Amino acid sequence: MVLQWIDAGDDLPENGSGVLGAVSGRYAKGPGSAFWVVLPMSFLTRHVRGTDGREFRDCFVDRGSVIRFPYAAPDREGVTHWAYLPPLPGAARNHLVGHTVAPALQAAFGLL
Repeated sequence: MVLQWIDAGDDLPENGSGVLGAVSGRYAKGPGSAFWVVLPMSFLTRHVRGTDGREFRDCFVDRGSVIRFPYAAPDREGVTHWAYLPPLPGAARNHLVGHTVAPALQAAFGLL
């Protein structure tokens, strides 16, 4: 499987999509503190932060509820590229819930 990385400055994912985001930033000021890492996250065209009710537009939100933006300022962590999550084994979607999970797992174990 090959992921198609999309430049966050060129296009953004569909609202509510689960994606992989390539995040760049710095741990602390100084040489050698820069990083670029891939994180799973969701893209939202409108996100209201639960802690203070503040609204954000066109943002990526990770599992820890950290909000990141496409190409943020150099002193902030920003998403440079993104890719849609691959589908689950033997499925056409990257997430399943409820009564569809057990049959999908059984089918996937038959594929492995």
